[in-house]
Amino acid sequence: MPSLLYPRLDFAISQSRTDSGVSIRDLVFYNNRDHPFLEELSTDYQARQIVMEMKNVAEIERQHVDQLNRYLAPGLGHFGILVSRHELKRARRQQTVDLWSGQRKAIITLTDVDIEMMVELFESKQRLPLDVIKKKYFEFRQQCPV
Repeated sequence: MPSLLYPRLDFAISQSRTDSGVSIRDLVFYNNRDHPFLEELSTDYQARQIVMEMKNVAEIERQHVDQLNRYLAPGLGHFGILVSRHELKRARRQQTVDLWSGQRKAIITLTDVDIEMMVELFESKQRLPLDVIKKKYFEFRQQCPV
């Protein structure tokens, strides 16, 4: 991921501990804000940094979304990415929409298919791998109330 997203998202830190040391964020990127989409995330979600949680499970459960939600705080921002094998089931998708509606926190999901697409874009140099994240964000926002 750091190679795919560099230089737009930079200074990736893996296994970043919270101040208390109790929780470990899988991957945290610094948002350089040098792309219009990243500037939008910075403005709309105060996303100075982007948190990614990697979940190698058959299905994302409530506690996985809750875990990432807890990490989304003023110091990091209110935009996070769950990296999962599969798309979210309806109830989990609704949970992320409810978080956006109630707290203006955006949690999107990247699946194995999305990661493969990012790698293809990176290798072909046709587009930025970041465009996959942008696409997933716009799909998420279409599900959110106006």
